[in-house]
Amino acid sequence: MADAREAVSYLVRPEHDEYIAIMDVLEGSVTDLTVAEATAALAAVGRRLDVRVVEKRLDALKDMGAVSIRTDTSHARRYTEILARNWRYTASPAGRHVQRFYRQVLAGTATAREIPIASLNRIVVHLEQLAETLGEAEPDTGCIEAAVLDAVSVVFTSHDDLDAALVGAEDALIGLADRFDLDEEHTSDLKGLLVDYATRVAAELDSGAARAATALTKLRPWFALLAQAAVDASQARDLIAAGALSASRGGRMEDWAGLCAWFDARSGRAARFSLRLVRALPSMHANLRRLHSSAGTASTRTRALALAQAVLTPHIGVQIFQAALGDHPWRKLYGQADEDAMGRNPSWRGGPQVAVPSLLRTSGRSGPRGKGTAPRDDTTAKAQVAEARARRATEHRTALAAVLAALPGQQLDETAARTALAALMAAARASATGPRRTGTHAGLSCTLVHTGTGTGTVNAPTWRVLLPGRIPLFHRPGQRPSAAALAALAGTTTTHDPFARATLRIAPNTAPPTPDADRRPAAVDPRQEGAA
Repeated sequence: MADAREAVSYLVRPEHDEYIAIMDVLEGSVTDLTVAEATAALAAVGRRLDVRVVEKRLDALKDMGAVSIRTDTSHARRYTEILARNWRYTASPAGRHVQRFYRQVLAGTATAREIPIASLNRIVVHLEQLAETLGEAEPDTGCIEAAVLDAVSVVFTSHDDLDAALVGAEDALIGLADRFDLDEEHTSDLKGLLVDYATRVAAELDSGAARAATALTKLRPWFALLAQAAVDASQARDLIAAGALSASRGGRMEDWAGLCAWFDARSGRAARFSLRLVRALPSMHANLRRLHSSAGTASTRTRALALAQAVLTPHIGVQIFQAALGDHPWRKLYGQADEDAMGRNPSWRGGPQVAVPSLLRTSGRSGPRGKGTAPRDDTTAKAQVAEARARRATEHRTALAAVLAALPGQQLDETAARTALAALMAAARASATGPRRTGTHAGLSCTLVHTGTGTGTVNAPTWRVLLPGRIPLFHRPGQRPSAAALAALAGTTTTHDPFARATLRIAPNTAPPTPDADRRPAAVDPRQEGAA
């Protein structure tokens, strides 16, 4: 497998703890280990496994590509010296990457790092210096000096530091913001993340990303030359040219393109982080409201009881009362007595009488307390709705009577024609039973009789429906068509209907329908033809 995806599979196997312990031993060893040496190393760290189990696990890791083997057959003198138990095992490059990824990312709980604003500052300063030095000149290799290459190195080194910290903080923010059942500790963590980053880091990221994007726009013609100059200045340029090594950051065009995408004002990493901050605010508020409600401090009654209990303090109870209610507007409605002997906050029952304040006289509530408002009188609206419903029912009954009284092919008014069309569409979708198929809609049934010849019609003042090879008969559900309709079809031959659905055509009705006109295909608009 080219991308070594199979090397990750040992992390999800049932014996993953044994595989991880063996990979830890191999990854931490300087030399290759035999099966016996690997077993001894496992026992030294407190993991005792049988030699046969360790050999089996090592063979499985070899098949996955996480372990490579080496055997020295130059000095072998016996057959037993080339057996599998004498092989020496070491972790392959893919296995080392997987094991380090597990230890650094998957194992344990990742702690969000502080976002280094200093790294963002270095990126912006050096990009602006490069833009000022190279932006106005024509792209030329001779203009790239050692100071320019040092600035490029600082830019990408600082970007790696900033990106790693920002990704970690973004993961921590997503993990907290996506949960509604956070406890007090995790809710406090989410609140701290939002408050700290929303006030300082997000603003710095937005402004810094905008300045960096402007500088990169000026440097875009220099990307290829800067990448080549970074490779030429490397001590491993021969190995890079041969493909044995990959160039460091800044030595490929993809690195500069990725830097531009990272600082993009709409879809860059900084813009996405600011957007996730905004989206996390409702989650934090929801968790805070839930915690306050569950703690019993959200209702007015519990708050009043807590205030009453705090005011019982004999020395500072009055000060607590003043501090808790000093900003509430309802306190401005009470009057204070002139007598000082009654205390600063006399009760309404035991205190002296005072004049009613002007604010209470002008905006106070009068009338009985606690009575809800009367329900809205919607008698008129109900009467209008009932009248409209009765009118629609009358119109529908009139349309049904007109359809049932009409002969096949007779022109109907607009309302009756639409009622007939609804029943006709239901019949066209129904399954055929012999030569007939029947459908019902809103108290009207339609039976399509398959004749194989001729064209049945449903005519309205401005449109008509053509049914090649079928004749529609309208009747009440469960009843036969009228005698006049059956008499009009006397002598018509019916045949078995072999089609799953009936085909109809809708055409404009520009002239009174005639049998010849019904049979002319040129009168049909092909854009309005379809199977119901």
